[in-house]
Amino acid sequence: MIFQTIITGLSIGSIYALMAVGYSLVFSVLNFSNFAHGAVITLGAYIAWLFMTQIFHLSFLPAFIISIAGAGVIAFTVERVAYSTLRHRKAPSLYLMISAMGVAIALQNILYATIGANLYALPPVFAQDSVQIGPAVISKMDIFAFIFSVVAVSLKKKTLN
Repeated sequence: MIFQTIITGLSIGSIYALMAVGYSLVFSVLNFSNFAHGAVITLGAYIAWLFMTQIFHLSFLPAFIISIAGAGVIAFTVERVAYSTLRHRKAPSLYLMISAMGVAIALQNILYATIGANLYALPPVFAQDSVQIGPAVISKMDIFAFIFSVVAVSLKKKTLN
């Protein structure tokens, strides 16, 4: 039982690590905490959902690439509309953080207005089968998340050096 709990914790921690890498990259570029980053990630996930289930019924890889591009366009637009002018005026970081909170609220409300408050799941990307190591059962999605986060954190560390 404890081994299964460790595996589950590593899987969830991997997802948090991926989000933290994104936050730290944004912080290193913009030099302030972008509270809208989570909303941009959420919109990217819903872009993948739309392309996989609603629009073109694409497979995972093309929808994944489109969602990355879509989230990038959203993040770029947010930076140009909400932060660029403040940064050029050398506004205090408090102003940027307040702007980021406003952008986060706006993006969340756009999501509620267009998609609604319901949660939608992506179709299964990996086969539903899992790997059993001793008493622990590990899904292929958990393995993918862990490996992807290790690679992302490793690449982030290399960029800091």
